[in-house]
Amino acid sequence: MTTRPTTDPIRSLDHLVGWRESSTTGAAIEAALDAARGSEAAVAARAILGGAERVVVTGAGSSYYLAQAVAAAARESTHRPYSAAPLSEVLLRPAGVLLAGAPATQPVIVISRSGSTSEAVRVVEEMRHLGHPTIAVTCRAASPMARLADVSLVSPAGDEEAIVMTRSFASMLALLLRLIADMASDAALAADLDRMPRHWPEAQAAAEVGRRLGTVDWSRIVILGGGAAQPIAVEWGLKLTETTQVPITACEPLEFRHGPISVCEPGMLVVALVGGPGAGDELRVVEEAAALGAATWIIAQEASDAGMGEAPSAAGATETANQVSLIGGGLLAAARLPLLAHPAHALAFSLAVTRGLDADRPRHLEQVVILDPA
Repeated sequence: MTTRPTTDPIRSLDHLVGWRESSTTGAAIEAALDAARGSEAAVAARAILGGAERVVVTGAGSSYYLAQAVAAAARESTHRPYSAAPLSEVLLRPAGVLLAGAPATQPVIVISRSGSTSEAVRVVEEMRHLGHPTIAVTCRAASPMARLADVSLVSPAGDEEAIVMTRSFASMLALLLRLIADMASDAALAADLDRMPRHWPEAQAAAEVGRRLGTVDWSRIVILGGGAAQPIAVEWGLKLTETTQVPITACEPLEFRHGPISVCEPGMLVVALVGGPGAGDELRVVEEAAALGAATWIIAQEASDAGMGEAPSAAGATETANQVSLIGGGLLAAARLPLLAHPAHALAFSLAVTRGLDADRPRHLEQVVILDPA
């Protein structure tokens, strides 16, 4: 199976609204961290979460993957049962999501960029009716969900025009992670999140690699990520699916070895988000995929995570067979998560252009999902 490189390896994506908005993610993250540290809403949210026995984090689409990442990081930081569920499960099968009794000690965090998604508004309404404290996380302070919730947390610079989520995802993730760190008195995570924006140039450098890789019309793309990075890998898969319509698989790295690795062949790309515990084992899976003919892009935290003695040089940056990018060296694994989205947008938007698609107008999609009442 062959791939088709274009003749423009450093194409500009500035004509795309989504790309221009993604390129401001660094500033949106900083504004979100400020809001998490100093706003009255953040103080109120920490008070609710501090008395919780169990917390449900919910959203739809990208917001659900964001919820999964937050729940994973919160479990590690707080040592309490944080769980993530899609909005539809909270609505249609609440007994499978919520524990019986004591709803006041089971807050529900509802994430929606617009704050107008039908399921998000209904979840806030129904959870409040049942006695569960509700915390809305959004980019629009005047939205219906924000007005209904007990507490509303707003990413000040996260809102966007694009249909697909870009800076909204990373900024709301940063806001919630910083909130959790303060609530859990996790000084190490809080300090690393505060330092995280300094690593934004690393995300930009990785995005340049993504733009070049997007000039190849890959037959299939696989995204690997473990731990709290697993839902980030799934978010990568969603962005690529929405914008490029290329067959996508998102998988925990070692699970990829249990069956899905059978798709490996020349003409496909494997992207691995590796870092922290288990990086060595995950790297071996990537090496096996490369041996089977796949091109690879490793986005590691430290050079050692990628099997390198030092940081990669710019030499060979135009090659597409095997790429390495480093993001978030020296940070806790959870603190680098918001930086991992921008390179995904670069690959997705660039590949959409290669395939003659409009990444700003993915087919069958609207920015806000409004369901007709049953």
